[in-house]
Amino acid sequence: MTSAPHGRDTQATTDSSSSVLDDESLDYAAAVEELDAILVELEDEALNVDILADRVKRASQLITFCRSRITSAKTQVEQIVTDLEQLGETE
Repeated sequence: MTSAPHGRDTQATTDSSSSVLDDESLDYAAAVEELDAILVELEDEALNVDILADRVKRASQLITFCRSRITSAKTQVEQIVTDLEQLGETE
């Protein structure tokens, strides 16, 4: 009996996490907010062990997403600074 609800929970989490990470409407702030919520859940001693792996997997996906956004932003800022420096040299 417990495997059916667990299977549904796992499937729902997997389906929603894949679609949310693929959805371009997810932004950095929303990902961090979700990570914070997962952290609160993980700190709760009453967390169902069957759900633990799903939450950790989702957190890993969100961290990867956030790192990607940070790297992208860093690259964009570096390019802007380079462009500004080149502009300053031509004046």
